[in-house]
Amino acid sequence: MTLIIVLIVIAVVVVVAALVLNPVLLKKGDAAIEEARAQLGGRDEVRLIEPKAVGHGSEPEEAGGLRGQGVLAVSDDALVFVTWAPKKTFLLPRSSITGVTTSAPDARAMDKATIEVAFTSDEGPATVSFRLPEVARWLDVLGFDWGPEGPPTFDDVEV
Repeated sequence: MTLIIVLIVIAVVVVVAALVLNPVLLKKGDAAIEEARAQLGGRDEVRLIEPKAVGHGSEPEEAGGLRGQGVLAVSDDALVFVTWAPKKTFLLPRSSITGVTTSAPDARAMDKATIEVAFTSDEGPATVSFRLPEVARWLDVLGFDWGPEGPPTFDDVEV
C-alpha cells in the first residue's frame, strides 16, 4: 500500500513539474527559432527549419558542433544549429559542406534518423550530425545524391 502511495505522489510531482516547465521550454524553443532565423538573415532566407532537432556534436570535437536539443535551419548560404538551453550557436557556411549522408537504411524514409554533414573546418575535414524527424527533406536541401531515381516528391512546408 505504501508503494502505491509513493508511486502516486511521484506521478503527481512529475505532472506538476511538466505543467510548470512546459511554458519555459516553449519560450526557449521560440527564442532558439528566432535566433536561427536571425543568423540566416531573417525569415525570408530560411529554406528549411526543424525546431526539435538533436545535435550529436562534431568529429573532431574542435570543429565546433553542438550537442543537445535545438533548432536546425538552412538557407542558401549557411546551416545553423541553435541549442535551446543554454543557447549556443553553430554556424556552418554552405560553401564548406562537402557531403551529406544518413543513418537511415532507406534515405527516402521519412522516419527519425540521423544525418551527417561533412565539411571543411579550420582543423581539416570534419563531420557534424543531427537527429531529425524528416530526414529525406533535409538530405535533399543539403544536396544529397539521390542517384538515377532523383529526389522524392515533397509536400510544401512552411518555414
